[in-house]
Amino acid sequence: MFRLLERADDPFSNDDLSTPSGGVRAFLLHELRPLRRVIAASLVLTVLGQGVEVWLIGYAGRLVDLLAASSPERLWDEHGAGLVTAGLLILLVRPLLGLLNEGVDDIAYRPNARARLLWRLHRHVSRQSVGWFRRRLAGTVATDVREGAAAATDAVYSVMHTVAAVTAYIVGSVILLGVTDPRLILPLLGWIGLYAGLMVYVIPRYRDASDRLQRENAALTGLLVDSYANSDTLALFADRAGEDEQARRVLAAARRAQCDVQRVEVTINSGMLFLSGVLLVSLAGWGIVLWQAGEAPIGLVAAALALSFRITGMAEWLIDGVSGLFGALGTLRRSLRTVAQPWLVADAPGARALSVRGGGIRFAGVSHHYGRAGGGGLDGVSLTVAPGERVGLVGRSGAGKSTLVGLLLRFHDAEAGTITIDGQDVARVTQESLRRQIAVVTQETMLLARSVRDNIAGAALNGSVRTAARRAAADGFIAGLRDADGNSGYDAQVGERGVTLSGGQRQRVALARAFHKDAPILVLDEATSALDSEVEAAVHETLDEVLTGRTVIAIAHRLSTIARMDRIVVLDAGRVAEEGTHAELLARGGLYAGLWARQSGGFL
Repeated sequence: MFRLLERADDPFSNDDLSTPSGGVRAFLLHELRPLRRVIAASLVLTVLGQGVEVWLIGYAGRLVDLLAASSPERLWDEHGAGLVTAGLLILLVRPLLGLLNEGVDDIAYRPNARARLLWRLHRHVSRQSVGWFRRRLAGTVATDVREGAAAATDAVYSVMHTVAAVTAYIVGSVILLGVTDPRLILPLLGWIGLYAGLMVYVIPRYRDASDRLQRENAALTGLLVDSYANSDTLALFADRAGEDEQARRVLAAARRAQCDVQRVEVTINSGMLFLSGVLLVSLAGWGIVLWQAGEAPIGLVAAALALSFRITGMAEWLIDGVSGLFGALGTLRRSLRTVAQPWLVADAPGARALSVRGGGIRFAGVSHHYGRAGGGGLDGVSLTVAPGERVGLVGRSGAGKSTLVGLLLRFHDAEAGTITIDGQDVARVTQESLRRQIAVVTQETMLLARSVRDNIAGAALNGSVRTAARRAAADGFIAGLRDADGNSGYDAQVGERGVTLSGGQRQRVALARAFHKDAPILVLDEATSALDSEVEAAVHETLDEVLTGRTVIAIAHRLSTIARMDRIVVLDAGRVAEEGTHAELLARGGLYAGLWARQSGGFL
């Protein structure tokens, strides 16, 4: 049965890549629609289960009257069939309903709903542009994805498991008392009015306090992630007192918000204690009055007492459930503000896969200032790179070199102008096909927290990983790697961002990744800057071989590394200032010649 419940939904069947709705209600209705039958089954089972619970208390009251009116000798003969039926209902039907209800809630719904929502949100967020991620903390985004999926799951679960159960029980109690003696409904209705008043008072306050707590906890999470991820930078600040003071302020705000939530919860709990007393005294007292007047049997008084205890317990459970529901909805609302944003860079409708024949690249009037007027970037750049040509990009920091490469890869969309590869506008082809045709090695090499093999070959293990590593002069140190779990060589885990490797080792793994990709276009952004001279010489021996027949764009501050390029393009203030061979630019005596003259040891 459990396997059947697990297969109630395939959470990974969702291929929807549209932007998730930013509204909580619309998001829940759309994303959990495939689970509507599971949710409906849970609600039906919940109502049936609570109906049995109400019947059980009513039957207990009738049993008291039955025992009082019957003699021990005639009890079994007169009421044996009813007692057996009640026993079977209690021993078989009640546990079976509970098993089905728990199974539907906790096996068919919760794991599938959470996996479905995580899959949906992760697929959407993971396709956001690099520029989108650069403006956010990765840890905060991951938290929003994970907590958003959990909050959406818990919000619906609260309705299924708590709100529906308590509502069904209270309605059933009203029906039970009304059928037995309509006058007993009066104290219960009065109590329901007081209870509703308490909820009206505390729920908005709890919602506001919960929202504040979530905001402060988000700030706290951001501080912790930032502190731990950049521990080396903070250590260089050497300002522990200042860091402690900032952490103290954030923690104090989180503590204040937590106290506000707890103040409301104390009000709820003390209010429920008072209301439980009101229900117990009014319902049981009214039952006793009716019994004294001979208008109600003693069993009804016993049932009223049992109902009063049970209803107050469930009412407190309902307030907790409603409070949790508002907390979950608040978390979901906050998460959707991050994860439900449209893609900043999206494939054009009907975009086709890029087809590279020679690898010629053309920038035509390209401008991009990251949305800031005159704030760096590119200003009307036109540049053509012939198929198989090797072009070096040179310029001071902020000249626009990295912006040019980022636009070629569509990490951003150019604000003006067009970029084409073999005549195909990069804005009109799929991003995946574009980046499949371009191998990139950057100066700031960040590796995945996976094995060396995965970092070189990715998900598709095609081609020879070892050959690519040898070309990058990485096979030697890889053979000696061993991680904390005992994995060695190419199976060794490199840790978060590759922290177990040195900068030079990370860069050689990145070079091996580019060599393994075997793409027709190669972008080198200070690709050997972290290598010592001996290793760099070994890499250059194979680099010339790898570059042959490929279109290459190389960025370097070490001008000697690009002096052998077919052509050198000098960028200045976002524009092409000069271009030509190394010898031609030196002979011209312009900006490049000045940069070359000011180098010390081959560096800018």
